[in-house]
Amino acid sequence: MRLSKHVHFDQRILKSPYFVKNENQDQKGIFNMKKILAAALSLCMAGFALTGCGSSDSSSKAEAANGSTASTESTAEGTAENESVSDKLLAEYPVSAEKIDVNNGATENMIARSVINEGDTSRLAAKLDHALANPKETTKICFLGDSITAGSGANSSMNQYVNQFKTWWEENISFYVDVTNAGIGATDSYIGVHRAQRDALEAQPDIIVIEFINDADDEFYESCMDSLVRMCLKQENNPAVIILEPSCEGGSSPQAAHLKVAQAYDIPMISYHDAVIPEIEAGNFTWADISPDNVHPNDAGHIIMASLLTNFTNNIKENLDSADKEAKPFDDSITAPTGDPFAEATIGSRETTDIIKTTDEGSFTDVTTFQKFTDGWGTTTGGTATFEITAKNIGMIYFMTVDGSSGIASIKVDGEDVATINADFTGGWGNYAKAEQIYSSDEVATHTVEVTIIDDAKPNFQILNWLVS
Repeated sequence: MRLSKHVHFDQRILKSPYFVKNENQDQKGIFNMKKILAAALSLCMAGFALTGCGSSDSSSKAEAANGSTASTESTAEGTAENESVSDKLLAEYPVSAEKIDVNNGATENMIARSVINEGDTSRLAAKLDHALANPKETTKICFLGDSITAGSGANSSMNQYVNQFKTWWEENISFYVDVTNAGIGATDSYIGVHRAQRDALEAQPDIIVIEFINDADDEFYESCMDSLVRMCLKQENNPAVIILEPSCEGGSSPQAAHLKVAQAYDIPMISYHDAVIPEIEAGNFTWADISPDNVHPNDAGHIIMASLLTNFTNNIKENLDSADKEAKPFDDSITAPTGDPFAEATIGSRETTDIIKTTDEGSFTDVTTFQKFTDGWGTTTGGTATFEITAKNIGMIYFMTVDGSSGIASIKVDGEDVATINADFTGGWGNYAKAEQIYSSDEVATHTVEVTIIDDAKPNFQILNWLVS
């Protein structure tokens, strides 16, 4: 047993309604100075720590215990890869020589610079070609992510990047499109890979866009994204899969870890981070111009984010005649960059007795519900609950609360202490569902899991769901 811690760009005339070309690129003195400044500052980007994305009320998940900011250092190799790709794109598509009005959308160079990994676009081309040839057949598109995908920061639903992309599709591809917004605030790809089958894949989407700013730039979240992308690509209907990479204020993001996965599976990765951060560092606009807080895009930010996706998609659409349009089945021989540790990941609740067996619920008799995490186990009097779980890896989603009543649980697996979980978030930005991996192994086995409340003064605790793979 071991315990787990937690381009190419076609230079054509772009037709997106959100696109605006940057003029006066011939102002050489200003341009060169800003280019040098942006390139120098970009070397520091990977040193920033990740600030997590918050719930749908624009709170920040990372501002958790004691108001601190979660941080994780990038691996040296991942950082070097990220800098290499980003620096090459920045050199080819430099920052503007003048101020940018973000209300006019992204500049040409911002759009080009965002294509951090073009990847194999044949699946997306196949879906576009079919939709154009069969305009009355419904195309299914799923956005799987956190509060940014859920729409936080936008003043209206129509301004959210997901709905802007839907509108673009209706106006440029086909009115028959079914868009699923599977964004849940304050969640990460660890939760995402476990809920993907339920929230995204059961509907057999043709296109899947994945966005998780709450990930850290480390090997654990690389492994979560590895399993998530692989799971999506293996679907029988051969969906197109795209990673969308946002940014926190200051430039921190899990981009290096996510980029490794995009490169390993040769899928598109679009970087809002690389579109906006160099321009902010060059003084062409401020973070406050595109965000109401330290993470979430405002209306202008959502418009820019949508334009990156629409222009990438439109570029493929405009070149369908020469594109590879064969949606090939997934090649199982492709090596998983981290070994696909969360294969067959799923969520367990009271209703999934084939996954989770409650052998003794003790005082955990309350049936809990928060967001889409339903049919869990809760207690207001403390005590112990015992479960039987068959898996390689086991994680828990639990309810963090700000009212001061939630306590601390001790977790045992097969009689051994493996984790202590504190659900008290007093003084935090709001209640949210938090996940923690409590057990990891190399073999599937049946385990006895005991959850015991150890603080008599705070007997409240809610197990929202179990994460099993």
